[in-house]
Amino acid sequence: MNGDRPEISICAPAYDEEACIEEVVRSWLAMLDGAGIAGEVVVADDGSRDGTRAILARLAAEDARVRVVGEAVNRGYGPALRSAIAAARGAFVATIDSDGQFDPADVPRLLAHQRRGGFDLVNGWRRKRDTPARVAADLGLRALVRALFGVRVHDPNCALKLMRARWVQEAVREAALEARGFPTPSEVVIRAQRDGLAIGELPVTHRERAGGQTKLRLARTALDAARFFVALRIRLGSASG
Repeated sequence: MNGDRPEISICAPAYDEEACIEEVVRSWLAMLDGAGIAGEVVVADDGSRDGTRAILARLAAEDARVRVVGEAVNRGYGPALRSAIAAARGAFVATIDSDGQFDPADVPRLLAHQRRGGFDLVNGWRRKRDTPARVAADLGLRALVRALFGVRVHDPNCALKLMRARWVQEAVREAALEARGFPTPSEVVIRAQRDGLAIGELPVTHRERAGGQTKLRLARTALDAARFFVALRIRLGSASG
């Protein structure tokens, strides 16, 4: 820890998660306490229409490690996550979803793996998904990302990642990350590989959401993601040509 700077910032977007957000944020704080990590939690409320923002404000009032950013207008997963990342003060950023599907205990494991290998980014890969349809969608996305960009990590679209804050915050400032929704985690890995970062991998736990309902519409989301990656490939090719 450098002065008062946290070692790690846990960054997450949240949209209409009142059914689980308190339980999830408290689990992150408990993980930091249990692991002895000097950290903070930065949640970007993405224009929630329910009680999410009020719950987050109360948690922030109770614990100075919780910080709430975001806007009243829903902008999408990607912009919300980037808002959280931009506000992070830690030396490392851990990105995670706010629905409780990831085990907080994996965050210290990612950090330990980073220390052992000196990686710039450690990408989680989900050992088990919740439905066969999502398994198939992830396999298709992985194949597409591999074919278009040569990315060979097991699970590029896993939301649970640990990375050096300096790199990802610079990418946010320069608007190098542009995905709005589902492709966001994969775009992070694509950009990291393009920038020559050392990338490691670690299996992580994936489970049922802690509460509430998913906002994901699989067929439409998969089609939108494919369009995004093809367009990104064209833009990156033009930039390097």
